Amino acid sequence: MAQRRRARQHAGVTSVPDRRPSRRPTPPAGAARLAGYVALAAVDAALASSPSPRARRARWLTKPALMPLLMPGRDRRTQVALGLGGVGDVALLGTGQAAFGAGLGAFLASHLVWLDVLRRRASSDSVSVSESVSVSESVSIGGPVSIGPARAAAGVAYLGAAAGLTRYLWPRTGALRWPVIGYSGALLAMALAALRAPSRRGAVGGGLFLVSDSLLAVRRFGDVRLPGHDALVMTTYTAAQALLAGE
Repeated sequence: MAQRRRARQHAGVTSVPDRRPSRRPTPPAGAARLAGYVALAAVDAALASSPSPRARRARWLTKPALMPLLMPGRDRRTQVALGLGGVGDVALLGTGQAAFGAGLGAFLASHLVWLDVLRRRASSDSVSVSESVSVSESVSIGGPVSIGPARAAAGVAYLGAAAGLTRYLWPRTGALRWPVIGYSGALLAMALAALRAPSRRGAVGGGLFLVSDSLLAVRRFGDVRLPGHDALVMTTYTAAQALLAGE
């Protein structure tokens, strides 16, 4: 150990204790809630794909219970983002344009909160890294969190996909054209911010949210239905929320 310390000092590097908060293991109660969330999400996705009126009624029990399972133990802003998502979940169980508009508004607010949460996390991680390293020859680590080539490529793909989807939806959204365009912009900003998340989970969560809402949009406005379309919407959505919350 002494030899290593002398070697580091000779190289001009002073070691400083790592002040970054370590990720604590998931406590048993949290693990149980997560398992319950995964099981409930699977049931809700199966119900969503069923044409049965009974299945639709059953979703009034399953879908509103999803976000509350993710909220305990999270910071306040994350809880607000999840809570707004839960409001949107309930609104989208309704039918008609008013229900859709209410869901759109709730999820728009949720994305704006997520955007703030993700920016704070990236900033906090950048400060933690800059405080944990000290080099004698003035090496500065800080500022915006850098992203690798894979995340940069994902960002370019998001922009291209958003442009294509906007072009597709433009003549099909009618009176909801501008609300949908505004919502799409907020969703894209959130997904791009997630690419700067400290861990891969947050980045994947933002991308899955983009996929889920894109699938929802082409079904509602373009009458495009893939096999198991509604189940895909819910599976990507519930995975996105869990990954963002657990970042």
